[in-house]
Parts: sequence; structure tokens; C-alpha cells
Amino acid sequence: MSKLLFAAFSEGVNLSMAGNHEAAILAFDKVLAVDPKHVPALTAKGSSLVELGRTQEALACFERAIEVDPNAADPHRDAALCQLELGEPEAASERMQRAVQLNPVPGYREAAAVEVYALGNALLTRGSRRPDKARYRQARHVFELALELSPAYVEAAKALADVWEHLGDTAQRDHYAQLAIRLRPVGG
Repeated sequence: MSKLLFAAFSEGVNLSMAGNHEAAILAFDKVLAVDPKHVPALTAKGSSLVELGRTQEALACFERAIEVDPNAADPHRDAALCQLELGEPEAASERMQRAVQLNPVPGYREAAAVEVYALGNALLTRGSRRPDKARYRQARHVFELALELSPAYVEAAKALADVWEHLGDTAQRDHYAQLAIRLRPVGG
């Protein structure tokens, strides 16, 4: 049976890597039908759902993976990214902090900050129209988390200055603009 699970999981991974996320989800569902606690299939299915823009469903997969293995860092990180996208910054911050506690490997926190920052940029560039105040407020929370994860992240500080400019708070804009300047390396 484990060879069949491995084959179905491998098929799902290959389909996902090829960009065929709908078919990948079906392959991961085959694995989960036999072993509903298969954490790699749960997280891979969640990742494919994210790629399809089905964030709420993806969050459910990551939450199930956390239930099965609460000490795995990546499902916490992935769930946090979903929560940020769904406009749940407090819950996302808690989950992300748990992820970096579980994975203290150097660079994990900074890599998570980069992912969070990228999500903030995606929130502002998604769609055909200019972002409205609600989207800027959501991006603010996202960029704040990126800066919290990596306090020397110059780009996150710059992004916060820009967001506060659009939200009309010049004191906050100036604060983050000054922070970005102070974070620049000497000679940079």
C-alpha cells in the first residue's frame, strides 16, 4: 500500500510542479483517501489550492496538517500566509511566530519575511484597478509582519512608508521612511 501512496503523492508533486494544480489535487486526494493524516499530501494539496486562488480551502488543509503534526513549522507558515491573504493579521502573526519557534534554523525567519513581503506586494498589484484603502490597510499588516520577522528588512520599511502615504498618515510615513534610511548598510 505504501508504494501506491508514494506513487500517487509523486504524481501529485509532478503535476503541481508542471502547473497542473487541479490534477495535482486529485492525486493528493487519492493519498488522503487512504491516509487522511498524510502531512506531505495535506500541505502539497494546500499549496496547489493556493496557486488556484482557493485560499480558504488551502487554509483548511494546512490547519489539518497542524492538527496531525503540531511540531512541523511549514504548515504553520503556510497557514499564516493564507490568513494574511484572508485579512486575519493577528491569527497570521501568531501562526508565523509559532513557525519560526519550531524552525530556529538560521535564515528560516528571514525567508518567511521575504514570503510575507511578496504577499504584501501581490495584494497591492492584484487586479486591474488601483488598490483602495482597504487593500492598503491589509498590506500594512502584511508588511508589518515582514518587518517584525526581519527587523532589518529595508524593503519592508520602505513598503510601509509607501502604504502609510496612501493611507494619509504622514507621521507613520516619515517614521518608516527614516527607519528605511537607518537600516541601509553603510556605503549602500
